[in-house]
Amino acid sequence: MKLKLVKKQDEAKGTVSFFWEPEKKVSYLPGQFFYFTLPSLKYPDPRGATRHFTISSSPTEEGFFRLSTRIREESGYKKTLNELPLGTGIEGEGPNGTFLLDEGDTGPHVFFAGGIGITPFRSIIKFVVDKNLNIPIHLIYSNSIPEEIAFRKEIEEWQAGHPNIKVDMAVSKPEESKEKWEGLTGRIDENLIGKLLPNIGSLNSIFWISGPPAMVDAVEDLLGKLGVTSNKVRSEKFTGY
Repeated sequence: MKLKLVKKQDEAKGTVSFFWEPEKKVSYLPGQFFYFTLPSLKYPDPRGATRHFTISSSPTEEGFFRLSTRIREESGYKKTLNELPLGTGIEGEGPNGTFLLDEGDTGPHVFFAGGIGITPFRSIIKFVVDKNLNIPIHLIYSNSIPEEIAFRKEIEEWQAGHPNIKVDMAVSKPEESKEKWEGLTGRIDENLIGKLLPNIGSLNSIFWISGPPAMVDAVEDLLGKLGVTSNKVRSEKFTGY
């Protein structure tokens, strides 16, 4: 289907959202992804002109799709995407994917997000907030520096306004930031999980992991070590950085 670029928005250092108006109404569930095919590449990319991205908007935000990604200089696709003028038309295909939440999935849920792996959780939490669903969510979100925290203001507002939503943000390289960081430090590792989720193996929660492959693999292994059974874990690896 045809998608038209109607808006671009900086979300954090290196992260940009692209808002697409579809030619017809599309139904999707929070956490699903779409394939986006650019008309041509301005810069060479061995992977071609098609990529799949999680839809970072919620189905409750009608009239557009939101694609949010980190722009990498080494990616000809992302450089081309970032330079598209408003009004550009591209091809979209979807929705696809099973890393999703429906209204009957009452939880509680723990979300582990690394970097741009926040996008499916942005969709899911926005959906829960807009629908005023009684679904407990604990988001644990890690970035290198605070300037890279995408959707930071929204996330903080959701936590402040909704008792079912708890958020912990951690930064692994606070010394590289211009902002004085007074929050949690470190990666999502045994120390951080032990601090935030003591006795994690006995929790009756579903654990979701989204981020770069190495981060997802490490957290999956750690959860197993801490006594979380595999049937309680859902994961999504973000490749193509």
